[in-house]
Amino acid sequence: MNQMEKKKLLRYIQEVGFAIDDIVLYLDTHPCDEEALQYYSKYKKLYHEAAKEYTKYYGPLQNENVMVDGRWTWVEGPWPWEGGC
Repeated sequence: MNQMEKKKLLRYIQEVGFAIDDIVLYLDTHPCDEEALQYYSKYKKLYHEAAKEYTKYYGPLQNENVMVDGRWTWVEGPWPWEGGC
């Protein structure tokens, strides 16, 4: 994957994350809304799939995405302030 695809994927993750944040606020006041719960489940799945793909090619976005293969990989690769994101 190239830099443009990396930026597109990161942008997609941000957009899906925003949708999740938004629906969570709604669910805080409407916890039994079935349609909203389905929307949340759909976007949560999309977020995790995209984050998994990003992690596979570019490294973890968050410490919960670290793949442990006998070492702590969170510190590998550039940090966000070094152009990592």
